[in-house]
Amino acid sequence: MREKIELRKQVRALRDAASAEMRARWSAEICARAMAHPAYVRARTVHIFLSFQSEVDTRAIIEHVQASGRRVVVPVFLKDSDETPATQIDTLDLAAFDLGRWGMRTPKLRRDVLLDEIDLVFVPLLVWAPTDEGRCTRVGYGAGYYDRLLTRVRPHVPRIGLAFALQRVERLPIETHDQMLDEVLHDSFVRNPTFVIRRS
Repeated sequence: MREKIELRKQVRALRDAASAEMRARWSAEICARAMAHPAYVRARTVHIFLSFQSEVDTRAIIEHVQASGRRVVVPVFLKDSDETPATQIDTLDLAAFDLGRWGMRTPKLRRDVLLDEIDLVFVPLLVWAPTDEGRCTRVGYGAGYYDRLLTRVRPHVPRIGLAFALQRVERLPIETHDQMLDEVLHDSFVRNPTFVIRRS
């Protein structure tokens, strides 16, 4: 969908333009909100993304889960595959990961966890919008991994986006395969910009 392509470009550029200092400040607030969330407090197995490029830095959450003796699982992206495996990690040491083309980390050692064992999914995104029903829609990077994953975890597992406020728009186009989020946790430092979709 052309509108999604344009939104991805615009919001990624906006996010990339924010200084590393500001993104670190926003990330700290978002992580604090995540760790205080009732769904997080209850969860024993937390599925979370390994941040790359200018995404929300999730390190604080991952380290907190590990320190509390619970399980952290991360996605395993398989090229040209519809599978959505998840593997447990015990460290963020770079030596434990292979680095992909865009700096994405993949654990060298896979210890796959059944999706039925996941209690909470923190979801990355490029663009998000609230709905009238109190949930949120999202646009990801286009591979569809999280849309497929969210159809495979248990139906009532909380699905929570982590993103900067500047990634919010007022509405998003929705396709049949798009999965809704229960909410998006974001910072309070930046107000939402107005986006103009440039059409070629």
